Amino acid sequence: MNEVKASLRDLEQRFILFRQQQFIFIAALDRTRENAHDKTRPVSTIAQVQNYLDHYCNNTTDRRILSMFLDLCRDMSQFCDKLQELNPYSCSPHDVLEKCKVLLSCNNDMTNLRAKYPHDEVNHLSCEESKNHYGAVISLLPIVLDYIKDGIGIIERAQYEAVRNNRYAMFCGGNQHPVQSKITEGRPQKITAKMQTETCDPREWNISKNPRARRAFYKPPWKPAGHTNGL
Repeated sequence: MNEVKASLRDLEQRFILFRQQQFIFIAALDRTRENAHDKTRPVSTIAQVQNYLDHYCNNTTDRRILSMFLDLCRDMSQFCDKLQELNPYSCSPHDVLEKCKVLLSCNNDMTNLRAKYPHDEVNHLSCEESKNHYGAVISLLPIVLDYIKDGIGIIERAQYEAVRNNRYAMFCGGNQHPVQSKITEGRPQKITAKMQTETCDPREWNISKNPRARRAFYKPPWKPAGHTNGL
């Protein structure tokens, strides 16, 4: 899991860098959509962004920021594949990771996708842009990143439960406790039972074989002469 978490941190840092350049990304989309004579249609698929990059991108800045977005989408999808390989069948985050893969598929229609609190990417856009043009494409990465974190959390909990259940099974399936085995080794079964139940006075172990000690042990307490019970 350490390698997985390191990869997640790398994705998060790259996403933060991309989010800081959100307005550059919007400007690049705006220019390429104009070049493609596609100003009326909202950006609703990853394939649409790829098409703008391949055929309608005329400057280095636009190409860089569009490539950054597409690279993040591709790497997040591959990261979901790795998580599914770690997925324990007993407690599967299958649904969460499948949502990620569906959202990151090239032709998935994300027109109605909107990131909500605590994400504020959409709030930085104007009302018209948010509803009609860029709200979906801006919301994609933060929502997918949240799903990925949920998937990792489910995997960690499942692995913890598996380790705990394995330890419990080993404890319950073991032999007699080693300390108890040493105590009872080589002694008659009758004595062992007494030692385990601990129902008799410990002094009886040395008294039982000595008649004189036994009489002294069970001798009633001394009473003054002439006194009887109740007087």
